[in-house]
Amino acid sequence: MSINFLFSDEEEADATDSKNSSIINNSSFESGDGNQALGWTFAHNQPAVRSDSDSHTGKYSAYINLKNDGEKPSESHIIKSIDGKFLDGFSYELSFFVKQKRSGTGGYIQQYFIEWFNEEKQAREGTGFKDFSSKIGEWDKIIVPDIKIPESARSVKLLFRFVTAAVSGGRGEVFIDDINLRSDNSPQSILSHINLKVDQAQFKSAIELIDVFLKKYPDDLSKQKMLNLKSRLIKFQNLENLND
Repeated sequence: MSINFLFSDEEEADATDSKNSSIINNSSFESGDGNQALGWTFAHNQPAVRSDSDSHTGKYSAYINLKNDGEKPSESHIIKSIDGKFLDGFSYELSFFVKQKRSGTGGYIQQYFIEWFNEEKQAREGTGFKDFSSKIGEWDKIIVPDIKIPESARSVKLLFRFVTAAVSGGRGEVFIDDINLRSDNSPQSILSHINLKVDQAQFKSAIELIDVFLKKYPDDLSKQKMLNLKSRLIKFQNLENLND
């Protein structure tokens, strides 16, 4: 079983920057075709658009411009789904930049939502909808720390929701950019999780983590120790298979 650990679909993280590897490709909406951003879904009755009128980094961002038609509420969703193999037990951090062009009116709210899925695409634990606020006229960084991955999670869905209430005059205008989901993939963190998996007799998971460690840190001083440990764990696994 392969593990997609902190590498985007298109780019492999720089091993020298252990805490800055995001699993989100096209995080700043630079790739796309016109109003649409590659790898993202813009949805609901007043969907976002990819825009070059303002950005935090690069040339593009996602632009939301909600305006109620009478008392009909307006809503926009920005969605990213990431399939792969994630390492349970690690804490992730979600971060993004938001710039409100004007104050929202008519019960305007901004929310994020994170939902994990298992191998069978069944929903696991999630954050539920969480409100966030942002400044008017300047880029504001939002950080959501310590996001736990539920056991057996294999994919994740991120959703950003911008919505007004059912009132006349409801509005909301905002840019969002540089959306990243990261984890601590430092050697110390991976080694700690290897030891935890060994203590829990989860040898298969420990071997997978060792392979991640050896690929990412081939010159680390713990390399030989991890190779020896992997050899012992494979022997344990073979013995278990014989006993079965």
